Amino acid sequence: MLGRAATASLSRAGSLFNKTRTPCYLPPSIAGNVPHLTPDNCSRIEDLTAQVVDYADISGLMKLAANKKRSFRELLNASNYSVVLSARDYNSDSNPPSSKATGFMIETSGGRRTVSVEEFMQATELLRPELVVPLADEIPIEKGRNRHRAAVQTTLDWLDACEALNTSTIPMCGVIVGGNDETLRRMSAGETCKRNVQAVLLSGLGSCSDRVKRLKLIDAAVSEITPTLLPRVVNGIGHPLDVLDAINRGIDAFVSPYPATITKAGSALNFWVSDDHDGDNVREREGERERSGSVLHLREQRFATDFGPLMVGCDCFACKNYTRAYIHHLLNVREMLGDILLYLHNLQHYYRFFSEIRTAIDDNRFVAFQTEFTSKFGEKPSTAPAIIIPAAVVERKRKADAEKAVTKADKAKAAVAKHEAAIQKHPRL
Repeated sequence: MLGRAATASLSRAGSLFNKTRTPCYLPPSIAGNVPHLTPDNCSRIEDLTAQVVDYADISGLMKLAANKKRSFRELLNASNYSVVLSARDYNSDSNPPSSKATGFMIETSGGRRTVSVEEFMQATELLRPELVVPLADEIPIEKGRNRHRAAVQTTLDWLDACEALNTSTIPMCGVIVGGNDETLRRMSAGETCKRNVQAVLLSGLGSCSDRVKRLKLIDAAVSEITPTLLPRVVNGIGHPLDVLDAINRGIDAFVSPYPATITKAGSALNFWVSDDHDGDNVREREGERERSGSVLHLREQRFATDFGPLMVGCDCFACKNYTRAYIHHLLNVREMLGDILLYLHNLQHYYRFFSEIRTAIDDNRFVAFQTEFTSKFGEKPSTAPAIIIPAAVVERKRKADAEKAVTKADKAKAAVAKHEAAIQKHPRL
């Protein structure tokens, strides 16, 4: 599934799904489409060859897909992409807590509900993804050691259950958990690799803010992954500097909402990726990086009369057809086109970053590339005024929160009443 070129560091280049070169970015989608973009816009980005589909987004379409003659992929407009099916929300990380006792929980448009292994694997049969991430007990890294130990075992049990129902032998991606405990990470990695998995996903590392600790956890897991050619995926790590650290430790693919997060903040990626990419525009680009850093905050007032592209010389659709001033206006009036244009640029620039990484690995100069990139990358705080949330939106949220609180209180009262009734019916002797 993954081919390798030997390098001087643990960084390695290869391919995933035959047509997606690694190291690579796997964007999480929303019902089969990456955030902000429609299928026709997605076609503008050549490197967008694979994406991650969250089962919670498509669970309501299961019955429709089973009854239709069209394939599930056609229903999602995902026929032209390699698909990774997961049951986690990697965009907003709104994953309800799960455990062996409660079952696997998902957050759907209709609320939270439990998903069985059988139901999830039925979706796998209908969608036929290139890779499926089985149900896993992925919990916040700050939880206690005993809870993480239980999560390791539950994740292995769910992996075994999914494998038993994988009658079509769709490639499985084992999930490595264990929180911030290196011993548990090693145990999870070793036991997972004893199963019939074609890739592994290191979960929960994105919430580890300590860089040194995060790298130790990656090292602990990677040291137990066998065979060494097994693709290694990580979720939650998307910042360029963190990506380079992880690649230097042997990570192959990244699932994170980083470009979407930058877009949501009203910003455009502007960081250096190579001298060749800057080309004849090096003076203008370096000048902009001196003023703005590696990220442009388009809501800042200075962009209101700036009629240049987001990045001079960039060949993305947004830069070739629109100006900073226009996008600044769109963001201020909350017009969705602003997010679309920003995301088109950010996603393409992020893919270009990974392309330069692969070139550096191929040329056996990744360490030098990482050093140069780190020295040139810098972020400056935004001077844009705070976003004013309309009063109607605030009031709507207040009412929704109040309704949820009342519902929760009513459920608690009902539970107490049920408990008291049970005591009265069967009093203790």
